[in-house]
Amino acid sequence: AVREQDLETAVLSPELMLQRAVGHTVTVIRRVPFTGKETWESALLVSTSGPILKFKDRVETSLPPDSRIVFSSVPLVRLTPDFVVDFDGAAAATHPVALTYLSNGFSWAADYVGRVNKDDDRLDIDAFITLHNDSGLNFDNANISVVAGSIQRAQPGVVRSLGRVTVEATASNVYAVSTNRATRQPVSEFYQYSVPRRTALRTGETKQTLLLFARDVPSKLVYASSADAGDFQRQDGDLAEVSVDVSMEFQNDGHGLGVPLPTGVFHLYKNNQAGEPVFIGEAAIPNTPRKEQVSLGLGPSFDIRVRRVQTDYQEIPRPNNRTEYITGYRVTVSNAKTKPVTLQYSEKLGGIWQIQNASASYEKISSDTVLWKIPVPAGGQTVLTFTVDSR
Repeated sequence: AVREQDLETAVLSPELMLQRAVGHTVTVIRRVPFTGKETWESALLVSTSGPILKFKDRVETSLPPDSRIVFSSVPLVRLTPDFVVDFDGAAAATHPVALTYLSNGFSWAADYVGRVNKDDDRLDIDAFITLHNDSGLNFDNANISVVAGSIQRAQPGVVRSLGRVTVEATASNVYAVSTNRATRQPVSEFYQYSVPRRTALRTGETKQTLLLFARDVPSKLVYASSADAGDFQRQDGDLAEVSVDVSMEFQNDGHGLGVPLPTGVFHLYKNNQAGEPVFIGEAAIPNTPRKEQVSLGLGPSFDIRVRRVQTDYQEIPRPNNRTEYITGYRVTVSNAKTKPVTLQYSEKLGGIWQIQNASASYEKISSDTVLWKIPVPAGGQTVLTFTVDSR
C-alpha cells in the first residue's frame, strides 16, 4: 500500500544555487576593464534579491559591473523532477509498479480528410489522431491511447492537477485525455481509441496516426436558406437577398464507418478537371455516435441566389382589439449551375399563423417553422408564392 508520495520539482538551476547559498560565503570574480585581468573576492550572500553581498569592507546590493558569482560546490538537488512514492511491504523485495497519474502538456485532436467524387454523391474519408507532446519528456516505444468525450475536470485551483496523461511505468503506456483511435472500446460515457502499434512521442513533437478510413460513403450536397425577417405583421416591400448555405451530409453507418467519431475538424477536397485535389472547405464536427448524420457546413453558395419580396399586406380589425394580418410573398430562386439543385427553404413564423395559397407543398417542421423543398433547373429559376394569415 502507498504510505506517502511526493513530487519533487526543485531541480538544479542558477536560481536554486543562489537560494541554497544564502547565508554562505561565495566568491565574486570581477574582470578589470581595459586590462582583462580578474580579481577574486569572498563575500557573504545575504539575499538573492539584488543579490545582496556583504564583502569585508562593504555591502553591495547588486553584482559589481563585469562580475560573476562562483560557488565552491553543487548543492544536493536533483537534476530532473522526481516523483517519489513510499510503500508498505511485508518484506524487502523488488516489485513491478504500475503508476497512474495526471499530467499537463499532452493534447490530441481528430483530423478528418474527405475526398468528394465528381458528382458530389460519394466520399472517401481518412481520419487521423493528431498527438502533441509538450510535456518536456520523451516517450520511446510507447503504447498510446486517447479518450474521446466531454470529460469533466475540476476548475483550476480547486484541485491541483498533475496533468492529463496516464503512464504505466512498467509498460510505458501513455493515455492523452481530451474533451474534446485505431481500435476502440467504451469506457463509461467515453470511448478509448488505442494506436495499434508502439511508437515514439518526443517532447515538442506532433505526430499523426491513422484512426480509420472509409471508402465510397454515400453523401449529398444540401442547399439551405432560411428567412426570418419578422415582417409578417408590418409592411415592407423591399426586395431582400436571402443567403444560401451549402453543407455536405453523410450517415455515420457502413462503408468503414458506423463507429463513434471523436470531435475534430473535417477537411474536404475535390479534384478539378485535371485530376488535381482542390481544398473546398472545412468544418468542425461534434462527437458523433454511430448511425447519426454528419453535416459539414461549407459556407455560402456561389451560384444559388434567393430573392424574397412582400407582395401584399393587409390589416383587418377583429373583435376585442385584435388585428388579423394577411401578408403575401414571392420568393425567386435562381440557379447558375449546369445541373439542377433542390433548395431547402424555410420560413420562421410568429404568433398564431396559417399558410394560404402556397404555390408548392410545404412541411411544418416545428411550431414556428415551415419548410419547402424547391427544385430549381440548371441555369434557370423557380418562383414560390404564398400568403401568411397571422394574428
